[in-house]
Amino acid sequence: MSYPRTIRGFNAFIDGIGYFGRVTEAKLPMLTLQTEEHRGAGMDQPIAIDMGMERMTTEVVFAEWAPELMMHFGTRKRLVLRPGAMGEDSFAADTIIATIGARWTGVEPGQLKQGSTSVLTLKASADYFRLEHNGTEICEIDVENGKRVIGGEDQLASLRAAMGL
Repeated sequence: MSYPRTIRGFNAFIDGIGYFGRVTEAKLPMLTLQTEEHRGAGMDQPIAIDMGMERMTTEVVFAEWAPELMMHFGTRKRLVLRPGAMGEDSFAADTIIATIGARWTGVEPGQLKQGSTSVLTLKASADYFRLEHNGTEICEIDVENGKRVIGGEDQLASLRAAMGL
């Protein structure tokens, strides 16, 4: 029987500063295509036509209201998330690196409640996302440069060439 390799821990870096032990959770950008339905003559059902990607967002939750984190609001800072995954039959960990270029668009202090912690959530709109697993690039989305590389294939290369880029 084979057990899944699960995320056992992670670290977060914003603009090169590590937050080990201070960050409690994070959300990687979701890759979603914006599609438009097309149903031409004779087609039994509509198909989804790729119209580009929807906006990518990310969130990081911290266990404290650190002033330096709150001051990221409105700035562009790079976020790097480094989760480590392990299986049940060895102590060898997988290296996963998520690099996210983003503008920090939201600072959400948690509720104040006597006897409980108040977290700080930072939200960002991402325009760059690269995901690596054990040195293999899974994807690289670079909005400014018109790149969408999935599994080593740049899905927008011929479109850039057609536009003279």
